[in-house]
Amino acid sequence: MVRAIALRLLGVIPVLFLVTLVLFVLLRLAPGDAADLLVPDDAGEDEVARIRERWGLDRPILEQYWRFLLASLQLDFGRSYRYGADVFGLIVERLPATIELAFIALALAAIVAVPLGIIAALRKGSALDGAISVFAIAGVSTPTFWLGILLVLFLSAELNLLPSAGRLPYGVTLPHVTGVYLLDAILAWRLDLLGLISSYIILPALTLAFGMIGIIARITRGAIIDVAQEEFITTAVSKGLKRGEIIRHHLMPNAAVPIVTIIGLELGVLISGSIIVEVVFSWPGLGTLLYQAISVRDIPLVTGIVVAYTTMFIFINVLIDIIYFMVDPRIRASQAV
Repeated sequence: MVRAIALRLLGVIPVLFLVTLVLFVLLRLAPGDAADLLVPDDAGEDEVARIRERWGLDRPILEQYWRFLLASLQLDFGRSYRYGADVFGLIVERLPATIELAFIALALAAIVAVPLGIIAALRKGSALDGAISVFAIAGVSTPTFWLGILLVLFLSAELNLLPSAGRLPYGVTLPHVTGVYLLDAILAWRLDLLGLISSYIILPALTLAFGMIGIIARITRGAIIDVAQEEFITTAVSKGLKRGEIIRHHLMPNAAVPIVTIIGLELGVLISGSIIVEVVFSWPGLGTLLYQAISVRDIPLVTGIVVAYTTMFIFINVLIDIIYFMVDPRIRASQAV
């Protein structure tokens, strides 16, 4: 197990190299010039040339990439063209907001989807199973940006139940410990702020969770049905075990691997794919920062954020492998042989 995880971690190196190389080259081959976006519209050629020289944009692409690669080994991704600040510092500042949103959305999706999948599997072929399947398909098919806009118009604009943007109202302060507001409020014993913080996160979290509910519910249903057809389930039924005991002790543990897989993969997709939702709800996370960086061709910032996304996605997959080992006795037995 340890050897397999070590090999996966070593595989991060070539993946990051290829991702950064392709991204670096594509950003520079794309039409337009970053220097033109960094100067006023009435700037002359001399001003543009000065900006290009200042940021190293006048050097060959491969030389720029080599310099970036050497610096990134020390977690130095350069300075942002737009913000004039250290890229790594900007990523660290915005990352907690993205992680908080992703975990809340994943928790909401899992709490709803796993029971729905179990119910649909146990009532296979019934009207309830069909209704859950329709709901799952609707969740997968609904565009997140469209759903987000509808939630804003209905719950925020029409009913005025929830705020439509940001993480906290202007003027409300919270001690910064981890950057995850819900956790910081608990650590600072500001329990009065938990409801306020939750009201700001619920709309973007629901928008992200809706699509995941459909995916996780379908995978859970399929996993339960597949395991229910195994011989050891038939044996448990023939022994006269109670239905609840069979589900808890035999059905769910053996169906856990595909469920854990899809939940883990969805977490990676959430972290790296919440860009549109963050922009719609003005959520100050990595997704919004990436959108702003792309709009002005901020190459160091775009590259740094993509490297962060790629690294997190790979480490989430390694974490899934560890969870496999914990929840599936067959994997533990194969490793022991």
